[in-house]
Amino acid sequence: MSKDDPVIFHKDDDPELLQASQQARETFRYFWNQVALDFNRIIPALELACVKAPFSDDAANPQAPVEHMWIDQINFDGIDIYGILLNTPSHLTSWVEGDEVRCPLTDLSDWLCVLEGKVYGGHTVQVTRGRMEAVERQEYDQAWGLDFPEPDTVFIPERNDEFEGTIANLIAEEIAKNPDVVRAIFDTGQTLLHLESLHGRIESVKVLLKQGASQTTCCNRGWTPLDYARSLGWSNIIQLLETTTER
Repeated sequence: MSKDDPVIFHKDDDPELLQASQQARETFRYFWNQVALDFNRIIPALELACVKAPFSDDAANPQAPVEHMWIDQINFDGIDIYGILLNTPSHLTSWVEGDEVRCPLTDLSDWLCVLEGKVYGGHTVQVTRGRMEAVERQEYDQAWGLDFPEPDTVFIPERNDEFEGTIANLIAEEIAKNPDVVRAIFDTGQTLLHLESLHGRIESVKVLLKQGASQTTCCNRGWTPLDYARSLGWSNIIQLLETTTER
């Protein structure tokens, strides 16, 4: 990807880009589901996974220049996105490439991932590409090193039901060997049920519930697994957790 692709503009000044960013936030859960799947792989399947977020030297000043820059090595906790800044800012002085950064999901301006050579997401990228002449667009694509679809097309990654089923089976096998896995609490206060609910993996959630995982345990933030499912709108998991009586 190009590290020279920051989009600089004042907040709320471009309706088309703002709409694209809203669509990116609404579909972020599908991107996150793919990123989380790679946590369970020895060899990552994603060739690229990054998000775009706004940065400013003076966030309290609505007139301060805003530079939208890309972040990779993504993690997400239900509220904030964490990662490493990929871009060198064009004008900002408070940030440098390689900084550890975070932004709330509510500020996300875009996401993009590449799986088996196919580009997914890039909502604002497609707006930008759509405003270019053919030659300029070709040069832009070459700078990214990606084969984008037509500017009016944004692909959303499909669920990998087979691999999610494999993960659920592996969890069941691990519980069979060590039942304490169901109740194990990580440093964040989260259990596996918290994490699988955030990742949107209903088959794993079903396995954990069947094995007696607690739905009422709160993490350090005070969230239950249901709160994590709600944070990304995983409706099937929300319904399951709301209708399942804890054993």
